[in-house]
Amino acid sequence: MSMLKLITRAEVDAVAQIRDELKLQAHLFKAEAKDHWDRAEVSWAHVMSDINAARESVDRSGVEISTAAQLLFETVRDSLQDIRKSLKH
Repeated sequence: MSMLKLITRAEVDAVAQIRDELKLQAHLFKAEAKDHWDRAEVSWAHVMSDINAARESVDRSGVEISTAAQLLFETVRDSLQDIRKSLKH
């Protein structure tokens, strides 16, 4: 049983693609969006670290790690979506 079955590879890939697209536009961000971007990047690093750690710790505490990774993933996804919305205005 995959501990991260709640976060599919497709979901991770989709968020990574949004991240990459936004990174290309980072030089155009307003100061507020840049600050939001910086916070999202820190969250991204944490979530990827946690996902990798979770994969290595499947047998230890699967439910707790999966829940934490899911919450972090959702936070990063939501932050990136907020940035995307702010750029469209």
